[in-house]
Amino acid sequence: MQKKKLIPYIILAVLFVIALGIRQYRSEEVSETGSPATNNTAPSTKKATESRRSNLDIFRDPEAEYFFTKHARCRMACRNITQKEVKEIVRKADVNYNKSDLDAAQGPKYAVEGYTARDRQHIRVIVAPKQRHLSIVTVIDLDKDWECPSCR
Repeated sequence: MQKKKLIPYIILAVLFVIALGIRQYRSEEVSETGSPATNNTAPSTKKATESRRSNLDIFRDPEAEYFFTKHARCRMACRNITQKEVKEIVRKADVNYNKSDLDAAQGPKYAVEGYTARDRQHIRVIVAPKQRHLSIVTVIDLDKDWECPSCR
């Protein structure tokens, strides 16, 4: 009778271990740019292409897709910063490597800084390049502290 009660827990534990193994395997496949490796390209061709294209080229791509996190949109609204201004700063790709986290668990995060054209706000944009888009994590005004209680 006791063994029958343990079977569901054993099955659950085995599934958990399998899921962890799959997750570990996939994380080892993630390349330096944060995109998963694919089998449809020969490894030598893929490495050559990646070495020619740096992360800064991704920022400068005018056709790049942007995803603004809820937090970033809230901070932008509070600080009167538009998506157009954020994109213009990211395209200039003036990276502050001291404030960047290139070894983040979910992929590198770059701190890109510059002045907006409209009102010359000095801002820092935290960008996380993903496989299909650039994820805007947050936007910071470097010259003025803004009260944004709803963004916390």
